[in-house]
Amino acid sequence: MHRAYHPTPQPHKRRIRWLAVLPWLAAVYLVTGLYTVGPNERAVVRRCGKPLAQLRMPGLHFGFPYGIDRVTRLKVFERKRVAVGMSLAERSLGRAAEPQQAERLTGDHNLIRVSAIIQYRIADAKAYLFHVADVPALVSDVASSTLTSAVTSMNVDDVLTVERLAIQDEVKRATQAALEGYRAGVEITSVSLEDVAPPEEVAQAFRDVTAAREDSQRLINEAQGYANRLSPQARGEAQRTRLEAEAYRDQAIKRAQGDAESFAKMAAQLSDNRPLTVKRLILETMEKVLPRLKKIVLDDRAGGAVDLGLIEAEQ
Repeated sequence: MHRAYHPTPQPHKRRIRWLAVLPWLAAVYLVTGLYTVGPNERAVVRRCGKPLAQLRMPGLHFGFPYGIDRVTRLKVFERKRVAVGMSLAERSLGRAAEPQQAERLTGDHNLIRVSAIIQYRIADAKAYLFHVADVPALVSDVASSTLTSAVTSMNVDDVLTVERLAIQDEVKRATQAALEGYRAGVEITSVSLEDVAPPEEVAQAFRDVTAAREDSQRLINEAQGYANRLSPQARGEAQRTRLEAEAYRDQAIKRAQGDAESFAKMAAQLSDNRPLTVKRLILETMEKVLPRLKKIVLDDRAGGAVDLGLIEAEQ
């Protein structure tokens, strides 16, 4: 029985094969340095562990191959969110926040349930990557602290009613200032208070107070509206009365001036012809008085006592 003979490849032939494959392997390795950056992305390149000074903008780039360059892409225009006093999963499911997470103490020593949504974006890609290990957790913790500080400086009624916008602005400002101190590389874009309410144990009492305040404000608005309607009417009446008084004053002055002129003329006539002037005055006076008197005319046949009804009989 004869065995088949297989010749063993010579070492120099194996080296030739490796030399033939080596350019292809090198080409594949160099291709690993080719990468793209998306339209809404910026890329940070670490070369031998050290970040390069310039960020890579959107487009096709070629750097050193794998092991030398490490590329990290960041969506710098994406709005990221964290929740304070609740979780985003609870919010998406419509669940209420846990009391121990959301309850805070106001300036007048009342407990109130406050939760918020913080939105932020990457402002400094390098700081975002290398200065803070867990940016979302840091943003949430800082925002929770500033929210507690803002609520603590106010009364419970103000927090529930008129100071919500002021709280949002203060939390945004203070959180941004703290994150800049940590060099977190993020910018707070908005703060939204999601749940501002008293604890369930006293919720009804707070609702009664709110309803009473709303009724009071409604009555004040109605009174103000009535005053606004009445003021123009009162001003019009005052203007009309003033104009009438001025007209009466002018008429009285003219009448007095006319009477004075008439009296002066009469005095001049009296000095010239006294008997005739006196007779004329008597006739003018009778002309004014007689038409207002009751006159009775008797003919010659009326004789004796005539009861004209001028004197009432004694009872």
